[in-house]
Amino acid sequence: MIETLSLQERLHGLLKGRVLTEESLASHTYFRIGGPAEVMVYPADLEDVKAALKVAQDEAIPVLILGSGSNMLVLDGGVRGLVMNLSETFLGLEVSGEQIRCGAGVRTSRLLALSAMRSLTGLEGLTGVPGTIGGAIKGNAGTSLGAIIDHLDWVRLVDRLGEERCLARKELSAGYRTCRLPMGSVIVEACFTLRRAEAAEIRETISTLLVRRNLTQPVEVRSAGCIFKNPPGDFAGRLVEHAGLKGLRRGGAQISEKHGNFIVNLGGATAAEVFWLIERARAEVMAKTGVALELEIQIVGSPSAG
Repeated sequence: MIETLSLQERLHGLLKGRVLTEESLASHTYFRIGGPAEVMVYPADLEDVKAALKVAQDEAIPVLILGSGSNMLVLDGGVRGLVMNLSETFLGLEVSGEQIRCGAGVRTSRLLALSAMRSLTGLEGLTGVPGTIGGAIKGNAGTSLGAIIDHLDWVRLVDRLGEERCLARKELSAGYRTCRLPMGSVIVEACFTLRRAEAAEIRETISTLLVRRNLTQPVEVRSAGCIFKNPPGDFAGRLVEHAGLKGLRRGGAQISEKHGNFIVNLGGATAAEVFWLIERARAEVMAKTGVALELEIQIVGSPSAG
């Protein structure tokens, strides 16, 4: 067990940003589920990020990077170690010609809106994708129109030793819903090169995609987005539906009746209930189709306190 008080005191002395203890992570994720963070910091700037990572490295403390918590299930026991919350940091956006430089804490919806306003196309694949740019890059988020990495030039990050690095797209070895970043690193900025197009056409594409999303996904209730990656040549939601699991409920959690690849929080759901549904879906799909579903969401923390 980490000595929380001494860690908190050390971080208070080093950082300009806020330092919290036993902060509920349920209030920091889209699911609204999960236990507390042992220590959570809101870095004020790049130097705070470097200092916090150096402390974690020196004291062998695990670090979880948190943006908007859109693609994450925090287990009921919470997260031991340090949670670095970037939701209030790295919010800059700068347009120069066909390039956009973007802070990692910027919401995907804000970047998309800016690109449309400036008549720049290429990021429409982010339509309806929640979260921040840093998290979207880490998971190579996107839709059938394309992924965020497709138009990425470079990312600036801080590695676990507290050193800044800049990596070009080709160095990230990105694949479907994956991106290889240096272990323990924190993305702080990204640069995209887009193409000129008519703003009205871009907005029409975005509007059409949003209407389709609202019709096919359970946007009216809490979820963490797609639970599983689509297997090659198929769709995870179709496989879960084929297994007869749409609508299956466990406590306050339910496999969505609208889309088989979503688990929703109907109110008061626990992470244990969500996890039970995940494992049930994987087992049933494997038994009926022989397909091993791979998680798209990130599951973090411990099942119970202690």
